[in-house]
Amino acid sequence: MIAATHAAAGAAREAWDGLVIGGGPAGAAATLRLARQGWRVLLVDRSDFPRPKVCGCCLSAAAIQELSALGLPEGGLPQGVPLGVVRLVAAGSEARIALPAGATMSREALDAGLVQAAIAAGAAWIPGLTAQGIDVGDDGVATVTVRPAGTGPVGLRARVVVIAAGLADAIRIGSSTASPAGVAAGRLQRSAPARRIGLGATLPADAADLPAGELVMAVGREGYVGLVRLEDERLDVAAAVAPALIHAAGSPVAAIAALLADACGPGRSLVSAAALHTTCVRATPPLTHASPLAADRYGSVVRIGDAAAYVEPFTGEGIGWALASARIFVAAATTAGPATLAARYQAGHARLFSARHARCLGVARVVRHPRLLAGAVRLARVAPRVAACVVPWIVGGGRLP
Repeated sequence: MIAATHAAAGAAREAWDGLVIGGGPAGAAATLRLARQGWRVLLVDRSDFPRPKVCGCCLSAAAIQELSALGLPEGGLPQGVPLGVVRLVAAGSEARIALPAGATMSREALDAGLVQAAIAAGAAWIPGLTAQGIDVGDDGVATVTVRPAGTGPVGLRARVVVIAAGLADAIRIGSSTASPAGVAAGRLQRSAPARRIGLGATLPADAADLPAGELVMAVGREGYVGLVRLEDERLDVAAAVAPALIHAAGSPVAAIAALLADACGPGRSLVSAAALHTTCVRATPPLTHASPLAADRYGSVVRIGDAAAYVEPFTGEGIGWALASARIFVAAATTAGPATLAARYQAGHARLFSARHARCLGVARVVRHPRLLAGAVRLARVAPRVAACVVPWIVGGGRLP
């Protein structure tokens, strides 16, 4: 467990330049960058670290480059498992296609390593704090109400608050902090297909005959399941599932099993049924969404990472997007005054993500038709070079500018 550097009561007596809510890749990377810029920054999370997370655990080429740009200390993260192949499975057909340079790493290791790097850079860290609400005074200073486990609420004050709480962002924003006009919250919801929820679990190493470095994407009629081997040889299972399937199947585990059976066809199995049915499956809120990047009229409260916007994760770009979101926020925060911070961040976010989100929404629509995808899989088997040229476009290969 990563020990707290401060007690909540002591942190409440200090004035912070920045307060970051959420220790995932976006929040931890933003904290690290701000600390290196000389900010007095506090990172809080409701969980102790390391902790599991529903995630495909894939590092795209862009994510690897973003991590490299953070200049983490030697040994700060474990060696990821290089990814070289994606195996697409749909309607009983499958094909193996070369992937651009990528890797896998468990979220326990990745997130904990980034938090430890932020602490080493001078940031403060308090786990076990649940953020309940944010209010911004007329002076533009924000007060975040947090509740430590087993005690009463505490108020933490900062001139900039960064919400990086992921899909589960349920933090109350006070009435005095109404979002500025013109910030659209529902762009992705309006253009997205029916939203799915995420399911995730880890399985023992012997739960499937899956070689390291191969990513399996099994697509059914009501969602898809990703399988990949982690650095400690466990298997990560991450699925995007229609809520109706969970209801019909009777449980999240049964929904994952139904998707795998639908994708593989009769008599085939990708994972041990016994291992799957004895594991703990975690769930997320609906995946595709967008929220206001600036949550108050002063520009004192902003959202980054998945809390700002997220698209159904078939293309495996989520971690890279989170890290890039932190980068462009910090660039705005350290070069713009309070009056222009939010506008500069919003403009940078739109330049970086608008086209990428649109592309991923298109991919999400295609995978709603697994038999169409199965036809593409059969084509990929006979024309692997063509498929290898298409995959980088699907997964957004290359550095995010």
